[in-house]
Amino acid sequence: MAAERIIAANCDCGIRIASLTTGTYTPDGAIAAERRFAVGGLSSNAVRILLTRDRLLYFGRFLTGKSESVIRATATGARRGYAAFSLGSRVAAVNGGLPNSLLSRLTGSQLSLSLMDYNALASTDIDLLAFSDALRTEIDADVLTFGQTLDSQVTMPQVISALAAASDGQAARALDHIADRALPRSLFPSRAIDLGPRSSSIRVDAANSVKVNALSLLRAMLLLGSANRQVDLSVASNLPGGSGIDIALLIGEPPAHSPLIAVTDTNEVIVRTAQLRLKFDTRVQTPLASIHIPVLAELGSASARIADIDCGPNSSAAVSLAVVPSPAMLAIGTVDDADFQDMQRPLDPRSARVVKLPLASVDAEAELVLSDLAEKQVAFSRSEIDGGRLKTVSSSGLVAGAAKSLSDRMDLRVNVLGLGLNLNALRTVVGDTVALAAPVLHTVLADITGLLGVHVGQADARVNALRCGKAKLV
Repeated sequence: MAAERIIAANCDCGIRIASLTTGTYTPDGAIAAERRFAVGGLSSNAVRILLTRDRLLYFGRFLTGKSESVIRATATGARRGYAAFSLGSRVAAVNGGLPNSLLSRLTGSQLSLSLMDYNALASTDIDLLAFSDALRTEIDADVLTFGQTLDSQVTMPQVISALAAASDGQAARALDHIADRALPRSLFPSRAIDLGPRSSSIRVDAANSVKVNALSLLRAMLLLGSANRQVDLSVASNLPGGSGIDIALLIGEPPAHSPLIAVTDTNEVIVRTAQLRLKFDTRVQTPLASIHIPVLAELGSASARIADIDCGPNSSAAVSLAVVPSPAMLAIGTVDDADFQDMQRPLDPRSARVVKLPLASVDAEAELVLSDLAEKQVAFSRSEIDGGRLKTVSSSGLVAGAAKSLSDRMDLRVNVLGLGLNLNALRTVVGDTVALAAPVLHTVLADITGLLGVHVGQADARVNALRCGKAKLV
């Protein structure tokens, strides 16, 4: 057997295999180390070996009365699998010119991507190791491992050029177009990508690639480069008398040791989506008054970790993820600019003045909070992993049409400064206008968050790769 061959290759010194026991090893830090190996099990993944060797005694024989003693050594080896997984890679159904507008603001330059370019990025997968290799070439650091390369400070054009080099066809041309126009902002790719056991790699292994969606990788790098910078957008609106929707977007700095994409063989690594804040300002002109509709949205990080890796040949759940959907707060209300830009404190919206007339005004407020801190188990089979299957996890408190729910919950207060006004008519027109605007606002909200990989009360999970059979001492 293999153990005997290894012993013979190291020495001819009388080492014997006293026992060799198969069983199951559970890599859980909450379990005492000596109890993580259990004999037997339905899917054995480990072996425990006990070696003995006779040792002559010299001075010890006068104390023990024996001429020799037995030395024992034991070790446990486990077959460990590792998986790569990510969140927030669903492709949004995009309307109008929003992708160009948003990507232009995130890169700091004007882009002109076609719908074909966008679809190419959305349908192309890039190998993380090929990207790391291309980035190493881009920064002229051939002596670095892939992990060291990602931990280097690089510029946005270098990162996007490496993405282009690791892809091909229309996606590569679109990425080259973006790289040529991106501002030279500095970032550390390792803040978004944790290669785990592949960090020490120095060569691309085509047989064991880690495929990640090209748009997701681009998005991750742009979010890193834009963290804590306010991005301002204007979106055309088809609302009657509407002057468009002005949007302020703030992207939070990612928490330490919380990548967007991870390769790992433990359940301790947690990936998280970005934290976002959005402020919508919409004005709709009606025959009675101009109505201002301010909507705030704060989306926390969805998170995921590996709950289990089952390398059994017939396993229907090769990798199970424990996923927590994104908490969210949506409100009709207003906050000061300084409070909006302070990501260290939660938003505390106050009522907003939606109508201001010479003799009357209307204040409105509404709030919707989605929070679901319970982990939800999501299983992926080998075929689902190979096919790049995405699975969506929703908060149990999720409601369809968040903006519509806000309009239904809206509290209106009419302030009268004069006589002769039809207050009921004023209240009705405000309520009807907000209800009319709600579907439009919901579509814009869904498009922006979808482009950024963060969804209201949801998380999109993908297992990007699975490799089994790697044995090591545990």
